[in-house]
Amino acid sequence: MATMKPVDLSQVERLLILKVSSMGDLVHASPVAAALKHAYPHLRIGWVAEDRFAGVLEGSPCIDRLHQIPYRQLYHRGLSCVAWQALRSLVQEIRAERYQVALDLQGLLKSALWGVLGGVPIRLGGHRMREGTWLLMKRLPIPDLPDQHVVFQYLEATRWLGVESPVPVEFPLTVPAEARQHASEKLATLGASTQFISINPSAGREWKRWEIAKFAELSDRIETEWGIPVVFVGGPGDKPLEQQLHALKRRQLRSLIGQTSVKEAMAVVQMSAVHVCGDTGTAHIAAAFGIPCVALYGPTSPDRTGPFGQRERVLYKRPLCRQCPPDRCLRRECLQWITVDEVLERLAETLKTPAANRRW
Repeated sequence: MATMKPVDLSQVERLLILKVSSMGDLVHASPVAAALKHAYPHLRIGWVAEDRFAGVLEGSPCIDRLHQIPYRQLYHRGLSCVAWQALRSLVQEIRAERYQVALDLQGLLKSALWGVLGGVPIRLGGHRMREGTWLLMKRLPIPDLPDQHVVFQYLEATRWLGVESPVPVEFPLTVPAEARQHASEKLATLGASTQFISINPSAGREWKRWEIAKFAELSDRIETEWGIPVVFVGGPGDKPLEQQLHALKRRQLRSLIGQTSVKEAMAVVQMSAVHVCGDTGTAHIAAAFGIPCVALYGPTSPDRTGPFGQRERVLYKRPLCRQCPPDRCLRRECLQWITVDEVLERLAETLKTPAANRRW
Protein backbone atom coordinates (compact mmCIF):
# COMPACT_ATOMS: atom_id res chain seq x y z
CA MET A 1 0.00 0.00 0.00
CA ALA A 2 1.36 3.41 -0.95
CA THR A 3 2.13 5.84 1.85
CA MET A 4 -0.54 8.50 2.15
CA LYS A 5 0.03 12.08 3.14
CA PRO A 6 -2.13 12.93 6.16
CA VAL A 7 -4.80 15.61 5.82
CA ASP A 8 -3.90 18.79 7.69
CA LEU A 9 -7.06 19.32 9.72
CA SER A 10 -5.93 22.79 10.77
CA GLN A 11 -6.67 23.77 7.16
CA VAL A 12 -10.02 21.97 7.06
CA GLU A 13 -13.21 23.71 8.14
CA ARG A 14 -15.86 21.03 7.51
CA LEU A 15 -15.63 17.27 8.04
CA LEU A 16 -18.33 14.63 7.54
CA ILE A 17 -18.40 11.36 9.49
CA LEU A 18 -20.08 8.44 7.72
CA LYS A 19 -21.43 5.86 10.15
CA VAL A 20 -25.05 5.20 9.33
CA SER A 21 -25.95 2.24 11.57
CA SER A 22 -26.57 0.62 13.98
CA MET A 23 -27.22 2.16 17.40
CA GLY A 24 -24.35 0.41 19.14
CA ASP A 25 -22.00 1.24 16.27
CA LEU A 26 -22.92 4.92 16.48
CA VAL A 27 -22.11 4.89 20.20
CA HIS A 28 -18.80 3.14 19.55
CA ALA A 29 -17.83 5.66 16.87
CA SER A 30 -18.91 8.78 18.79
CA PRO A 31 -15.51 9.24 20.54
CA VAL A 32 -14.09 10.06 17.10
CA ALA A 33 -16.24 13.20 16.98
CA ALA A 34 -15.16 14.12 20.51
CA ALA A 35 -11.47 13.68 19.73
CA LEU A 36 -11.71 15.76 16.55
CA LYS A 37 -13.75 18.54 18.16
CA HIS A 38 -11.42 18.88 21.15
CA ALA A 39 -8.33 18.98 18.95
CA TYR A 40 -9.85 21.37 16.40
CA PRO A 41 -12.69 23.40 17.97
CA HIS A 42 -13.10 25.35 14.72
CA LEU A 43 -13.96 22.17 12.81
CA ARG A 44 -17.61 21.88 11.80
CA ILE A 45 -18.46 18.20 12.12
CA GLY A 46 -21.38 16.57 10.34
CA TRP A 47 -22.60 13.00 10.68
CA VAL A 48 -24.78 10.86 8.40
CA ALA A 49 -26.92 8.24 10.16
CA GLU A 50 -30.18 6.40 9.58
CA ASP A 51 -33.05 8.14 11.34
CA ARG A 52 -34.02 4.97 13.25
CA PHE A 53 -30.68 5.18 15.13
CA ALA A 54 -29.72 8.86 14.85
CA GLY A 55 -31.55 9.83 18.04
CA VAL A 56 -28.69 8.47 20.11
CA LEU A 57 -26.45 11.23 18.70
CA GLU A 58 -28.93 14.11 18.81
CA GLY A 59 -27.79 17.00 20.95
CA SER A 60 -24.16 15.89 21.06
CA PRO A 61 -21.93 18.91 21.72
CA CYS A 62 -19.35 17.47 19.31
CA ILE A 63 -21.65 17.09 16.28
CA ASP A 64 -22.69 20.32 14.57
CA ARG A 65 -25.04 18.83 11.98
CA LEU A 66 -26.77 15.45 12.05
CA HIS A 67 -27.97 14.34 8.61
CA GLN A 68 -30.68 11.72 9.04
CA ILE A 69 -31.34 9.13 6.35
CA PRO A 70 -35.12 8.52 6.12
CA TYR A 71 -34.80 4.76 6.38
CA ARG A 72 -38.34 3.68 5.53
CA GLN A 73 -38.73 6.14 2.68
CA LEU A 74 -35.47 5.15 1.01
CA TYR A 75 -35.28 1.43 1.70
CA HIS A 76 -38.93 0.40 1.70
CA ARG A 77 -40.36 2.52 -1.11
CA GLY A 78 -38.20 1.15 -3.94
CA LEU A 79 -37.95 3.56 -6.87
CA SER A 80 -41.05 5.53 -5.89
CA CYS A 81 -41.34 9.31 -6.18
CA VAL A 82 -41.30 9.55 -2.39
CA ALA A 83 -37.96 7.73 -2.25
CA TRP A 84 -36.42 9.89 -4.97
CA GLN A 85 -37.61 13.08 -3.29
CA ALA A 86 -36.18 11.95 0.06
CA LEU A 87 -32.87 11.07 -1.58
CA ARG A 88 -32.67 14.38 -3.43
CA SER A 89 -33.50 16.37 -0.30
CA LEU A 90 -30.82 14.68 1.78
CA VAL A 91 -28.17 15.00 -0.93
CA GLN A 92 -28.93 18.71 -1.25
CA GLU A 93 -28.72 19.09 2.52
CA ILE A 94 -25.28 17.46 2.65
CA ARG A 95 -23.98 19.35 -0.39
CA ALA A 96 -25.09 22.65 1.12
CA GLU A 97 -22.62 22.12 3.97
CA ARG A 98 -19.68 21.94 1.50
CA TYR A 99 -17.75 19.33 3.45
CA GLN A 100 -14.08 19.08 2.53
CA VAL A 101 -13.30 15.69 4.09
CA ALA A 102 -15.44 12.59 4.64
CA LEU A 103 -14.33 9.94 7.13
CA ASP A 104 -16.10 6.62 6.54
CA LEU A 105 -16.02 4.49 9.69
CA GLN A 106 -18.42 1.87 8.33
CA GLY A 107 -16.73 0.75 5.13
CA LEU A 108 -19.92 -0.31 3.36
CA LEU A 109 -21.55 0.91 0.17
CA LYS A 110 -24.50 2.31 2.14
CA SER A 111 -22.12 4.65 3.99
CA ALA A 112 -19.56 5.42 1.28
CA LEU A 113 -22.16 6.58 -1.25
CA TRP A 114 -23.10 9.57 0.90
CA GLY A 115 -19.60 10.97 0.60
CA VAL A 116 -19.80 10.64 -3.18
CA LEU A 117 -23.35 11.97 -3.51
CA GLY A 118 -22.52 14.76 -1.07
CA GLY A 119 -19.72 15.96 -3.33
CA VAL A 120 -17.01 15.61 -0.68
CA PRO A 121 -13.63 15.89 -2.47
CA ILE A 122 -11.46 14.03 0.06
CA ARG A 123 -12.93 10.69 1.15
CA LEU A 124 -11.08 8.48 3.63
CA GLY A 125 -11.94 4.96 4.77
CA GLY A 126 -11.26 3.28 8.09
CA HIS A 127 -9.86 -0.12 9.01
CA ARG A 128 -12.46 -2.20 7.15
CA MET A 129 -13.54 -1.44 3.58
CA ARG A 130 -15.97 -3.83 1.91
CA GLU A 131 -18.41 -3.98 -1.01
CA GLY A 132 -16.03 -2.19 -3.36
CA THR A 133 -15.79 0.95 -1.24
CA TRP A 134 -12.04 1.10 -1.90
CA LEU A 135 -13.02 2.38 -5.35
CA LEU A 136 -14.79 5.37 -3.80
CA MET A 137 -12.25 6.46 -1.20
CA LYS A 138 -8.71 6.08 0.06
CA ARG A 139 -8.11 3.64 2.86
CA LEU A 140 -6.26 4.89 5.90
CA PRO A 141 -3.31 2.58 6.69
CA ILE A 142 -4.89 1.23 9.87
CA PRO A 143 -4.37 -2.44 10.79
CA ASP A 144 -7.49 -4.52 11.39
CA LEU A 145 -6.87 -6.11 14.79
CA PRO A 146 -9.67 -8.58 15.62
CA ASP A 147 -8.86 -8.64 19.35
CA GLN A 148 -8.81 -4.85 19.74
CA HIS A 149 -11.99 -3.14 20.88
CA VAL A 150 -13.70 -1.44 17.97
CA VAL A 151 -13.70 1.90 19.85
CA PHE A 152 -9.91 1.92 19.69
CA GLN A 153 -10.05 0.85 16.04
CA TYR A 154 -12.19 3.88 15.21
CA LEU A 155 -9.89 6.17 17.18
CA GLU A 156 -6.94 4.92 15.14
CA ALA A 157 -8.39 6.99 12.28
CA THR A 158 -8.08 10.17 14.35
CA ARG A 159 -4.54 9.27 15.40
CA TRP A 160 -3.57 8.83 11.78
CA LEU A 161 -4.95 12.32 11.20
CA GLY A 162 -2.70 13.62 13.96
CA VAL A 163 -5.30 13.72 16.74
CA GLU A 164 -4.78 11.89 20.02
CA SER A 165 -7.97 10.78 21.74
CA PRO A 166 -8.79 12.14 25.20
CA VAL A 167 -7.98 9.94 28.19
CA PRO A 168 -10.29 8.55 29.37
CA VAL A 169 -12.20 7.97 26.13
CA GLU A 170 -15.12 10.39 25.86
CA PHE A 171 -18.55 9.39 24.56
CA PRO A 172 -20.26 12.71 23.70
CA LEU A 173 -23.84 11.54 24.28
CA THR A 174 -26.46 13.61 26.06
CA VAL A 175 -29.91 13.16 27.56
CA PRO A 176 -31.97 16.37 27.72
CA ALA A 177 -33.66 17.27 31.00
CA GLU A 178 -37.10 16.93 29.42
CA ALA A 179 -36.46 13.33 28.35
CA ARG A 180 -35.09 12.52 31.79
CA GLN A 181 -38.19 14.01 33.43
CA HIS A 182 -40.53 12.02 31.18
CA ALA A 183 -38.58 8.84 31.92
CA SER A 184 -38.76 9.52 35.67
CA GLU A 185 -42.53 9.96 35.49
CA LYS A 186 -42.97 6.72 33.57
CA LEU A 187 -40.76 4.85 36.02
CA ALA A 188 -42.77 6.22 38.95
CA THR A 189 -45.99 4.77 37.51
CA LEU A 190 -44.28 1.36 37.51
CA GLY A 191 -43.14 1.63 41.12
CA ALA A 192 -39.49 2.03 40.14
CA SER A 193 -38.78 5.52 41.40
CA THR A 194 -35.64 4.58 43.37
CA GLN A 195 -33.16 1.77 42.73
CA PHE A 196 -34.10 -0.57 39.89
CA ILE A 197 -32.52 -2.89 37.32
CA SER A 198 -33.31 -2.41 33.64
CA ILE A 199 -33.38 -5.27 31.14
CA ASN A 200 -33.46 -5.16 27.36
CA PRO A 201 -34.54 -8.64 26.16
CA SER A 202 -34.09 -7.83 22.48
CA ALA A 203 -31.23 -7.57 20.00
CA GLY A 204 -30.89 -6.73 16.33
CA ARG A 205 -30.60 -10.39 15.35
CA GLU A 206 -32.42 -13.35 16.81
CA TRP A 207 -29.24 -15.33 17.45
CA LYS A 208 -28.05 -12.52 19.73
CA ARG A 209 -31.11 -12.93 21.97
CA TRP A 210 -31.07 -14.92 25.19
CA GLU A 211 -34.19 -17.06 25.63
CA ILE A 212 -37.15 -14.93 26.66
CA ALA A 213 -38.19 -17.52 29.27
CA LYS A 214 -34.83 -17.00 30.99
CA PHE A 215 -35.34 -13.24 31.05
CA ALA A 216 -38.75 -13.81 32.65
CA GLU A 217 -37.29 -16.14 35.29
CA LEU A 218 -34.37 -13.77 35.92
CA SER A 219 -36.64 -10.80 36.57
CA ASP A 220 -38.94 -12.83 38.84
CA ARG A 221 -36.03 -14.03 40.94
CA ILE A 222 -34.47 -10.56 41.22
CA GLU A 223 -37.74 -9.14 42.52
CA THR A 224 -38.54 -12.12 44.78
CA GLU A 225 -35.09 -12.73 46.26
CA TRP A 226 -33.70 -9.19 46.33
CA GLY A 227 -36.79 -6.97 46.33
CA ILE A 228 -35.40 -4.81 43.50
CA PRO A 229 -37.85 -3.74 40.77
CA VAL A 230 -37.00 -4.81 37.21
CA VAL A 231 -38.01 -2.59 34.28
CA PHE A 232 -37.95 -3.92 30.72
CA VAL A 233 -37.03 -1.56 27.88
CA GLY A 234 -37.15 -1.92 24.11
CA GLY A 235 -38.50 -0.44 20.91
CA PRO A 236 -41.94 -0.69 19.27
CA GLY A 237 -40.78 -3.73 17.30
CA ASP A 238 -40.19 -5.61 20.56
CA LYS A 239 -43.87 -5.74 21.54
CA PRO A 240 -44.08 -9.50 20.75
CA LEU A 241 -41.37 -10.06 23.37
CA GLU A 242 -43.42 -8.07 25.87
CA GLN A 243 -46.41 -10.31 25.19
CA GLN A 244 -44.28 -13.38 25.85
CA LEU A 245 -43.02 -11.88 29.10
CA HIS A 246 -46.63 -11.29 30.17
CA ALA A 247 -47.37 -14.97 29.64
CA LEU A 248 -44.19 -16.27 31.28
CA LYS A 249 -43.69 -14.05 34.34
CA ARG A 250 -45.13 -15.00 37.72
CA ARG A 251 -44.79 -11.48 39.11
CA GLN A 252 -45.94 -8.10 37.85
CA LEU A 253 -44.43 -7.08 34.52
CA ARG A 254 -42.93 -3.61 34.63
CA SER A 255 -42.41 -2.71 31.00
CA LEU A 256 -41.61 0.42 29.01
CA ILE A 257 -41.14 -1.54 25.79
CA GLY A 258 -42.33 0.61 22.90
CA GLN A 259 -43.32 3.43 25.27
CA THR A 260 -40.24 5.65 25.18
CA SER A 261 -38.39 7.80 22.71
CA VAL A 262 -34.73 7.01 22.08
CA LYS A 263 -33.69 9.73 24.53
CA GLU A 264 -36.15 8.52 27.18
CA ALA A 265 -34.84 4.96 26.81
CA MET A 266 -31.31 6.32 27.23
CA ALA A 267 -32.48 8.09 30.39
CA VAL A 268 -33.96 4.87 31.81
CA VAL A 269 -30.67 3.06 31.22
CA GLN A 270 -28.75 5.99 32.70
CA MET A 271 -30.87 5.87 35.88
CA SER A 272 -30.57 2.09 36.33
CA ALA A 273 -28.49 0.55 39.09
CA VAL A 274 -27.46 -2.11 36.56
CA HIS A 275 -28.48 -2.79 32.97
CA VAL A 276 -28.84 -6.36 31.68
CA CYS A 277 -28.97 -7.20 27.98
CA GLY A 278 -27.42 -9.08 25.10
CA ASP A 279 -25.22 -7.77 22.32
CA THR A 280 -27.36 -4.73 21.55
CA GLY A 281 -27.29 -0.94 21.52
CA THR A 282 -28.35 -0.37 25.12
CA ALA A 283 -25.26 -2.25 26.34
CA HIS A 284 -23.10 0.40 24.74
CA ILE A 285 -25.29 3.27 25.93
CA ALA A 286 -24.91 1.97 29.49
CA ALA A 287 -21.14 1.71 29.09
CA ALA A 288 -20.95 5.21 27.60
CA PHE A 289 -22.71 6.61 30.68
CA GLY A 290 -20.63 4.54 33.09
CA ILE A 291 -23.61 2.41 34.13
CA PRO A 292 -22.74 -1.17 35.15
CA CYS A 293 -23.84 -3.55 32.40
CA VAL A 294 -24.14 -7.32 32.71
CA ALA A 295 -24.07 -8.36 29.07
CA LEU A 296 -24.82 -11.81 27.66
CA TYR A 297 -22.78 -12.62 24.57
CA GLY A 298 -22.92 -15.59 22.21
CA PRO A 299 -21.20 -15.78 18.81
CA THR A 300 -19.87 -12.20 18.81
CA SER A 301 -16.68 -11.32 20.68
CA PRO A 302 -17.03 -9.01 23.71
CA ASP A 303 -13.32 -8.24 23.38
CA ARG A 304 -14.14 -6.42 20.16
CA THR A 305 -17.73 -5.22 20.53
CA GLY A 306 -18.60 -5.64 24.19
CA PRO A 307 -19.67 -2.81 26.52
CA PHE A 308 -16.58 -0.61 26.56
CA GLY A 309 -14.47 -0.91 29.70
CA GLN A 310 -16.70 -3.58 31.25
CA ARG A 311 -15.31 -6.83 29.88
CA GLU A 312 -15.28 -8.41 33.35
CA ARG A 313 -19.08 -8.16 33.57
CA VAL A 314 -19.76 -9.97 30.28
CA LEU A 315 -20.92 -13.59 30.33
CA TYR A 316 -19.45 -15.33 27.29
CA LYS A 317 -19.20 -19.05 26.54
CA ARG A 318 -18.13 -19.06 22.92
CA PRO A 319 -14.56 -20.16 23.83
CA LEU A 320 -16.02 -23.35 25.38
CA CYS A 321 -17.52 -24.45 22.06
CA ARG A 322 -15.81 -27.47 20.52
CA GLN A 323 -18.16 -27.78 17.54
CA CYS A 324 -17.22 -24.62 15.63
CA PRO A 325 -13.88 -23.48 14.19
CA PRO A 326 -12.04 -20.78 16.20
CA ASP A 327 -12.57 -18.06 13.60
CA ARG A 328 -16.34 -18.32 13.14
CA CYS A 329 -19.53 -19.56 14.79
CA LEU A 330 -21.69 -22.02 12.88
CA ARG A 331 -24.23 -23.38 15.36
CA ARG A 332 -24.99 -20.16 17.28
CA GLU A 333 -25.99 -22.04 20.41
CA CYS A 334 -23.43 -20.82 22.93
CA LEU A 335 -25.49 -17.83 24.11
CA GLN A 336 -28.16 -20.20 25.42
CA TRP A 337 -25.58 -22.04 27.53
CA ILE A 338 -25.62 -19.08 29.93
CA THR A 339 -27.83 -19.92 32.92
CA VAL A 340 -30.07 -17.73 35.06
CA ASP A 341 -27.98 -18.62 38.12
CA GLU A 342 -24.83 -17.37 36.40
CA VAL A 343 -26.47 -14.06 35.54
CA LEU A 344 -27.73 -13.66 39.11
CA GLU A 345 -24.25 -14.33 40.45
CA ARG A 346 -22.72 -11.72 38.14
CA LEU A 347 -25.48 -9.26 39.07
CA ALA A 348 -24.88 -9.81 42.78
CA GLU A 349 -21.19 -9.01 42.30
CA THR A 350 -22.02 -5.92 40.25
CA LEU A 351 -24.55 -4.56 42.75
CA LYS A 352 -21.78 -4.35 45.35
CA THR A 353 -19.89 -1.76 43.27
CA PRO A 354 -20.17 1.98 44.02
CA ALA A 355 -21.47 2.68 40.50
CA ALA A 356 -24.51 0.47 41.13
CA ASN A 357 -25.31 2.17 44.43
CA ARG A 358 -25.29 5.81 43.37
CA ARG A 359 -28.47 7.85 43.66
CA TRP A 360 -30.02 9.82 40.85
